[in-house]
Amino acid sequence: MESDEIADSRSSSSGFTTTPVPESTQHPQTSANSPNNETQLAAARVRRKPIPRKGHTKSRRGCYNCKSRKVKCQENLPTCANCNRIGLVCKYPDPTPVKAAVARASVPTTSLPTPESCLQPVPAPNLFSMDDLRFFHHFVVNAYPPLPIKRDDIWRDVAAISYGFDYLVHAMLGLAASHLSLYGQDYTSQALSHRVQAIQALNKSLSKPCSSRAEGDARFAAIFTLTFQASCMPEGMVEFLSMVRGCHIVAEHSMSSFEASAFKSFTANGYTNSIRKLIAPGGVVEPADVHLFDGFSMSLRALGPLCKSPLEIRFLASTQRIMNLTKVSILESFAQFTSLYDIISESDSDEFASFTEPTNYAAQLLLIHFMLIEYLIGEAALGDAGGRFGFRRRVCIAWLNRLADTLPPEYQTYLKWPKKYCELLRHQKNPLVLKKSGPSNLTSVTPSPS
Repeated sequence: MESDEIADSRSSSSGFTTTPVPESTQHPQTSANSPNNETQLAAARVRRKPIPRKGHTKSRRGCYNCKSRKVKCQENLPTCANCNRIGLVCKYPDPTPVKAAVARASVPTTSLPTPESCLQPVPAPNLFSMDDLRFFHHFVVNAYPPLPIKRDDIWRDVAAISYGFDYLVHAMLGLAASHLSLYGQDYTSQALSHRVQAIQALNKSLSKPCSSRAEGDARFAAIFTLTFQASCMPEGMVEFLSMVRGCHIVAEHSMSSFEASAFKSFTANGYTNSIRKLIAPGGVVEPADVHLFDGFSMSLRALGPLCKSPLEIRFLASTQRIMNLTKVSILESFAQFTSLYDIISESDSDEFASFTEPTNYAAQLLLIHFMLIEYLIGEAALGDAGGRFGFRRRVCIAWLNRLADTLPPEYQTYLKWPKKYCELLRHQKNPLVLKKSGPSNLTSVTPSPS
């Protein structure tokens, strides 16, 4: 016994522990209830085979209270669940600068920003550029559509509701960009980008029923703005007519009620009546020098043998009727141009596709005559009220030049008079000037001095 105690004291003093001996190999004289046996059984229970690790389960950025209590912290901000449950003040260690910024961004705060934070660059959503701000201002001031005549208030109201309709905003920006491009600045890429986005968004909107008057006004304003953008594009003559048809379709089928719309007066009859109101009581417009009008009348008659389809024949006849009406009243003839647009709008899809086919040279010649005659009569009829149509001069010249470049040689002769008129437009600021004549309050048309 004494030797055993000495051995035990040596082993404990050396810092080593003996490996427990299995119960079956113990000395038979050792009692099961002896202190040594109990110690060995306890050691055996503690030193069972370890369980493989399941990975890290403790929180790495826990609060001070959870760390001191050695419990897992949920890391909730601003107070973890443990501290919230037992009513402790929860406090976290200072994180690294990047993590601190993330933590602060995730916690709502009512504190004012520091001067240093105000100087830091803040990324903004890349929706509209500085050019777009200029386009919006230019639309509101100069580039909004000139129709309805003397109803600028309608387009101010349109601009006021545009924030709720993305297709309307893009249409407005596209028209302004195209309008600026006519006067020496190249914004054609921005104009096309906004035009595409406007058409895509408008088509998506038109696939659903109209939900309100404001949405109906936004739809019509957008298609109308896209129509006038086409009239600002050097290659947009045919697209302009396509958009005119689009205006008719939107007004008929995609507005809750056109009669309740802000554009309710912009019907065929309403437009004609608004033009007639521009005529002074008893005033009649009679051209004193009619060589411009006679020149277009003769050029239209020369197109007669080329027109074959019913749509071409109707369009030519209506244009000639309007030219004859100028001998009675230029203002009345200008008001009647709506009938020509109605012919285009009411034609079926096959007729319109054939009429606007690039190789349909008879129709192309009809269209360029129509556009130039409308500009000629509009300048004479509206006077100061037609000042906002001034951009059409540049566009008409561009449309004529494009047609002259593509027209086969055998058709070039039909462009002689349109080319002469465009040459006049190119070199004279006011090719046609209206002058009051005598006490009868009649208005005559004379060429402006060169």
